[in-house]
Amino acid sequence: MPNEIDRRKLEILKAIVVDYVTTGDPVGSRTLAKKYELGVSSATIRNEMADLEDMGLLEQPHSSAGRIPSSKGYRLYVDKLMTLDNLSVDEIKFIENRIITMAAYEIERVMKQASMMLSELTNLAVVLKKPNINKCHIKTVQLVQIDQNAIIAVIMLDTGSVKNKHIRLRSIPNPEELMAISNLLTLKLRDMTMEAINLEVLNTIKNGLQGHDELFSEVVGAVYESLKSDMGDDYIIEGTSNMLKYHEFADVGKVREFLSLLDNPDAIFKDSDDGSETDGLVIKIGEELDIPEAKDVSVISAHYRINGKNVGTLNLIGPTRLDYSKVVSIINNVTSELNKKLSEEDLITDG
Repeated sequence: MPNEIDRRKLEILKAIVVDYVTTGDPVGSRTLAKKYELGVSSATIRNEMADLEDMGLLEQPHSSAGRIPSSKGYRLYVDKLMTLDNLSVDEIKFIENRIITMAAYEIERVMKQASMMLSELTNLAVVLKKPNINKCHIKTVQLVQIDQNAIIAVIMLDTGSVKNKHIRLRSIPNPEELMAISNLLTLKLRDMTMEAINLEVLNTIKNGLQGHDELFSEVVGAVYESLKSDMGDDYIIEGTSNMLKYHEFADVGKVREFLSLLDNPDAIFKDSDDGSETDGLVIKIGEELDIPEAKDVSVISAHYRINGKNVGTLNLIGPTRLDYSKVVSIINNVTSELNKKLSEEDLITDG
């Protein structure tokens, strides 16, 4: 497509996107001629706009004389015409300071606070997909006695998440045995995901814990419960009310459609490798989402990492009329600082 469009058409398309994002009003040829130095007359601009409309890059809402970008037009702008905004010193310091002061030791609270901050900075809805517990690997299993009839199983994952499970037993091994059992469990379960803990693995552990059948069954149950405990609540959602600020969602029906998207976030916010990538981002615009209710929205997704490993996504959702250059700059900066925070060695989640 870009090879078929001459420079003048591209300049006009870019000007229309910028003007429409700023004002929210359909853009006419006279507006472009007055506000932008395009070097051609209003009549020439009008003819070029007609050609861009024929190419599917512009749309004419209702009987308005102005045009607005189509999803296809936004896609061309994002892929070929957009230049990223430089954040101000104050904006950069704001992000860095908010990330630094986020709750130590608690990943869940950090993710919640990051979502709120990103929504505040962009005026968009934020849907954060939490670390995928199914893909997390066990790092250590430690058993600690807390009274005569109870121990705590402390299960640490490679994401830094820590789950604590209380276990009551009729008979508790002495401290030396508990340490030996902890070492055995760590040796056999290290680097295992929930899906990898099969019957063969369990039999190996059971054989190593002969004489401790009750402890074996309780600890195995604790491991599974710990890995599954967060699976029913995979997302953090912030800033849905921001959508009401955009005139595209002034209609109650539009708002209802948008809220219905959040009822099934996996359908729209699933991790994906397709779409347009900008500095590691995936941007999907309107019809590209292949969901009728999402034809008027855009989704910008970025992976966040713990110790260099992708574990979830930050997803921004808003109208297709977005200041993409600004939003992309913000999410790039936030994810960069967030990745540093999440890789701190002492950052954990208590379960």
